[in-house]
Amino acid sequence: SEQPQTPTSEPSGPQPPQTLLNLITTVVSLLLLSSLTVRSFVGRWQVLRSKLCTLQSSLSSISESPHWDDNSLLHTLFPSLLSTLQRLKPLSDQCTLSSFTGGKLLMQSDLDIASSSLSTHLHDLDLLLRSGVLHQSNSIILSHPEPGSHKDDLGFFIRDVFTQLQIGGIEFKKKALESLLQLLNKDEKSTAVVAKEGNIGYLISLLEVNSQPLIREQAVLAVSMLASSSQHSRKIIFEEGGLGPLLRILETGSVSLKEKAAIAVEAITAEPENAWAISAYGGVSALIEACRSGSQPIQTHAVGALRNVASVEDIRLALGEEGAVPVLVQLLVSGNTAT
Repeated sequence: SEQPQTPTSEPSGPQPPQTLLNLITTVVSLLLLSSLTVRSFVGRWQVLRSKLCTLQSSLSSISESPHWDDNSLLHTLFPSLLSTLQRLKPLSDQCTLSSFTGGKLLMQSDLDIASSSLSTHLHDLDLLLRSGVLHQSNSIILSHPEPGSHKDDLGFFIRDVFTQLQIGGIEFKKKALESLLQLLNKDEKSTAVVAKEGNIGYLISLLEVNSQPLIREQAVLAVSMLASSSQHSRKIIFEEGGLGPLLRILETGSVSLKEKAAIAVEAITAEPENAWAISAYGGVSALIEACRSGSQPIQTHAVGALRNVASVEDIRLALGEEGAVPVLVQLLVSGNTAT
């Protein structure tokens, strides 16, 4: 019997969200049917079928959300998802016929790549659905909450910002971080809600050197502001593994990044239960070097961090062994910082 044709996206510019959703839903239905007739790589297709069923459920939930077609993230997620699904259809046809144009190894690789892409799409859609932002109009979410705004409005705004940060492209990430920094600047009390509602672990992952430079700089500033704001924020940053990346920035970052990182490290080590971790992360030498060769703001905060951790006996011994005393004496003599 003749196989049903897989819909293809029109090349003439972006499609409306509803059209894309209809195309995606149709291709998913076709793939689910095809997955029942494959004769090769059956195990891989069972995994793919499970993911396609999950996707079908997610698409149904999205279509039932009152403001889904207003969400700008879906305008970029849907075309990418459709492309992945359309690449899967000819693979299913070849696996049904057990006829592989590029050989079995290439087919295995193509299926694994498609399966991995599908997992990424499912993760992004799940994050979007769980954030609750599809139940709010863009006009509500994207308006900056004023200081003293209701916690529910603030929570929605922060969840939307972190959703864009996690699953959007570079421009979405930049705009999300700009919004987060504006909020932290305008409303000091917002930091507690950011720590509770935001994915601080993901924000910390942006501190790594492979992040886009501007995004990394904005992320370091956001982490520094959160660390300086409250004990609860510092606790979350520490528990999410923020101290290690901050110390690496203190060693290898630009002057601007080092200054922000030094502020955060001093704030985090102000909590006695966090001080021991400086040694675990190999941070003693980084702090001493920051005191020796950093700018004046870096030196000031590095000295503050050393003062915080010196209460731990093992670290106090390490400070002596690694030559901290002459460096601190030199700073005291030069008057560069308050030691």
